[in-house]
Amino acid sequence: MAFDMYAGDRHEAIYDQDEYIFAYVAEAPGAFPQLEALYSRFYSEFSLTPEHAGLLVHELLALHDRFGANSGKAQAGLVLRLAQFFSAAARNSICVRCSGD
Repeated sequence: MAFDMYAGDRHEAIYDQDEYIFAYVAEAPGAFPQLEALYSRFYSEFSLTPEHAGLLVHELLALHDRFGANSGKAQAGLVLRLAQFFSAAARNSICVRCSGD
């Protein structure tokens, strides 16, 4: 199962094994509001504006800065993968379509 995201011809997903990043988000209530909102709608179909995508980039990098030393290379790869996707959407002014399984 996956949480699929589409921005133009780009596709990215948060897979079951990636959901652990939201446990880090939960450890710092209020510090990552865009990631909290994303997770609250995880199994829904919705869209994110390019502005929200840009905010998610910053939150993902802040999340990695805060918790990255404790989580190793897997989280770094996940954060980079997601940040690149959301950054492309923000830079190109493309809405992100989201769909959860």
